[in-house]
Amino acid sequence: MIFRTTPTHRVHLSGTALAAVCILCLGRPAFAQAFVPAAGEGNITIAYQNLLARGHLDLNGERMEGAAGTDPVYGHAITLQGEFGLTDRLTVSAAIPFIQSRYGGSTPHLEGGSGPVQEWDDGHYHGTWQDFHLGLRFNIIARPFAVTAFAERVIPSHHYPALAHAAVGKDLLAFAVGGAVGGFLDRVPGLFFQSQYSFTRTEEVVGIRPNRSNVESEIGYFITPRLAVRFLESYQWTHDGFDLISFATPMTEALFHSDGTNIPREFRRYHDQLQRGNFLNLGGGVGFALNESFEVFAASSTTVWGENIHPLRGVSFGLNTHFSTRRRRGP
Repeated sequence: MIFRTTPTHRVHLSGTALAAVCILCLGRPAFAQAFVPAAGEGNITIAYQNLLARGHLDLNGERMEGAAGTDPVYGHAITLQGEFGLTDRLTVSAAIPFIQSRYGGSTPHLEGGSGPVQEWDDGHYHGTWQDFHLGLRFNIIARPFAVTAFAERVIPSHHYPALAHAAVGKDLLAFAVGGAVGGFLDRVPGLFFQSQYSFTRTEEVVGIRPNRSNVESEIGYFITPRLAVRFLESYQWTHDGFDLISFATPMTEALFHSDGTNIPREFRRYHDQLQRGNFLNLGGGVGFALNESFEVFAASSTTVWGENIHPLRGVSFGLNTHFSTRRRRGP
């Protein structure tokens, strides 16, 4: 396998560093990004996800050879998230997931690339809190469609292991900015949509920033005033980082830039954080309002295309509660 960086970096890694970080972490909090609550109102959500990532896809989107193409990672995630309207246009939000994961394959990461098995890849479940997501949303236009700008700060809750198949995240600071648009379509009563774009600038590691762009969309339909179904899409493109290349022949132990200069061996310890992961996930969901304050929901999604990632399949369930700190003006 080769880990190659783009556009200007290239590095060869030995077979002891075969895998990248498993994308078990939850993405942006699942609140409606285009719509903001009224001043004094908010939402609290708790969601559970069951996750399975099997094998690796290389830079061409093909499964890697041998165990690297089939080794599984199992995960369970519980996310707590909340939002509150400071004004009718400005909303603050916060979220943090707790993730428990287990590597079930035969080629675990080794400490330092050649030492004992990394603890998180020892075949047992390990769990920890991942990253804080702290955000602001500002509604620019409310009608006929909502247009909202947002910014979000991602802060690791602590320094957790980032070099492991079963790692829960990348342990990197990040800052995201973007915009969202959404609304209802009058010609088809009950049909709604929203879509958002974000650009995330990440913490620099060994001179590389794996910055990324994301496009997340949904189209939904209210079957009844309480029951809605949704089609979900999530796309990511990472602008710089390492690529995975499969080879049938053993790899060299040396590390080189594309220009032939040597790279220190300790450089390999960062390859999971700097992987250039690209993917398209598609899925669907359903939500049911129990009353004006509580909603239950379920969703599932799977990776239909990817490069340099663990293809992921997940199922989630959750409960959302709406609250108000003042007398409501209307339904």
